Amino acid sequence: MRILPGLAVSMLLLAGPAWGQQTARPLDGMSSEQRADYQRLTRSYVDTFRILGRAKACGQSIERFEPFVSEIARRHGEKSELIALAALGFAAGAENRPLGPELEGPATPVPMPCDVIVYMKDLRLPDLPASLVLK
Repeated sequence: MRILPGLAVSMLLLAGPAWGQQTARPLDGMSSEQRADYQRLTRSYVDTFRILGRAKACGQSIERFEPFVSEIARRHGEKSELIALAALGFAAGAENRPLGPELEGPATPVPMPCDVIVYMKDLRLPDLPASLVLK
């Protein structure tokens, strides 16, 4: 079977982000330090998806919604609440609305200007904090 060169490159690019990624430890049994790291990670996911939503609203889609959701599912499980929170962040960015302090911190982020979104092409999910890596 012969694979077209463009298809092979596309397959490698799609598989690339998952190489070397780690799996997060479950929420149950976390120490207070790990819970704080988990909260910061949650906010970072929401921020990332808020930017993706804002990009869509600006007509400059970064085209990473599905791969990012898949990566969160791989890290935290298919039924993780973080997938739903990411979708909330995406919608909030697209609709320019707040989500509340538990997901965004004490201050609602200022909407990113549309002309800045083009510089977000290298946007990626935050790394897992060392305290949350399942060994």
